[in-house]
Amino acid sequence: MRSKPARPGPVTPGPQVASSQADDGPEGAARVRDAEVTLAAIGYLGAIFLGPVIPLVIYATRSRRRPFLRYHVTRALNLTVTGLLYGLCCLILCGLLLLDSLTVALVVTVPIAIALWLTVLRYLIRGLIAANRGERYEVPGWICAQIAKCDRPEPAGEHGPAEPAN
Repeated sequence: MRSKPARPGPVTPGPQVASSQADDGPEGAARVRDAEVTLAAIGYLGAIFLGPVIPLVIYATRSRRRPFLRYHVTRALNLTVTGLLYGLCCLILCGLLLLDSLTVALVVTVPIAIALWLTVLRYLIRGLIAANRGERYEVPGWICAQIAKCDRPEPAGEHGPAEPAN
């Protein structure tokens, strides 16, 4: 005879909110909904597989009033666009070296292109993990250009002194 499985206690729903390390209010930390975390993760996954298309769509349509989502989608967008620019630089270098010989062009540019692609992929995956945790992840400035801005400019005088006029 089989025993009945133990009756579970009260079922608590999964975490509905995750804390963000963004300064979005006087408390210092904002609440992030699961939908924002999911969209941020989709932005990173789309960046890995489709380039800047998915992060750009999410950035343009969904991130206006959601600072957590805006932060992560701009990181994914900046990383992929920067990666594409690095790829373009590798193509230009390959074209210049191709004037000498095909072997030299391939021996020099293929390892550089693979190393750059793996580096960008590494930071996209780290950003994906941080987005799933509801945290922010800073990408080093040497690997990622700030093409799309993630923070709205604050009016002068609210959070610090105004910059002097020249």
